[in-house]
Amino acid sequence: MRLSHGDTFKVEYGYIDKTGAVVIEPQFEDADRFSEGLAPVKVDGKWGYIDTLGNMVIEPQYEDSYIYTWYRIFSEGLAAVSIDGKWGYIDSADEMIIEPQYDNVGIFSEGLAAVQVNEKWGYIDKNGNMIIEPQYADAGCFSEGLSPVKVK
Repeated sequence: MRLSHGDTFKVEYGYIDKTGAVVIEPQFEDADRFSEGLAPVKVDGKWGYIDTLGNMVIEPQYEDSYIYTWYRIFSEGLAAVSIDGKWGYIDSADEMIIEPQYDNVGIFSEGLAAVQVNEKWGYIDKNGNMIIEPQYADAGCFSEGLSPVKVK
């Protein structure tokens, strides 16, 4: 396909099974893996969530603010979403559990998620309580009781 000046090319993502058969037709601007039965997909510049049959379960309404796509997946019942440039967390019923207030976020693992406030990272619990105050230059996910952090 050759594009003329001014043309745009829209990439479309879909899903295949282990045999390579297409099970959800390519129709999304961006997409990521399924987790806890849902996958984040981008439609018309907004993010929503589909189930494994391709049904839109959470309508595309969340911003395309920068974050690693996989941080949008559901983990421990919550997924990160962006509204007005701030990040918070929803549950699978699209209820806002932790209001958007963070500059950047990670996924929940072992009950905690890394959140960025004023260029420093700390950790919150699933109720939004700050458990470890923002003090790190970077922070990862907990695994086996430990999380990597960058001090300077």
